Amino acid sequence: MHRFTVRSLGDLEVRIIPFFEVNPLLTAKAVDFRKFAQVIRMMRLGVHLQVGGLAQIAAIAETMNRRQPSRYLESSEAIRQLSRFDNRDKDMVQAP
Repeated sequence: MHRFTVRSLGDLEVRIIPFFEVNPLLTAKAVDFRKFAQVIRMMRLGVHLQVGGLAQIAAIAETMNRRQPSRYLESSEAIRQLSRFDNRDKDMVQAP
């Protein structure tokens, strides 16, 4: 058995997703893969940097992997990240 680890969003987009689009999964995981690819593309567009976008991604994730409810938006990490996004504009200087 071999293991291939990818940590780069670019590698996921350029190597992994195209590979599985050419060689599709033949199991129930095929649906999850399409959702995964959708989330990766959303992240490339920066959707995850907006509170609403993060909620969209969490909603997609909630339908993946045996339909377990997502706990991401309830986690302390998500709350900390969301509050960081809500406060990021406070330090910006307005253009005249």
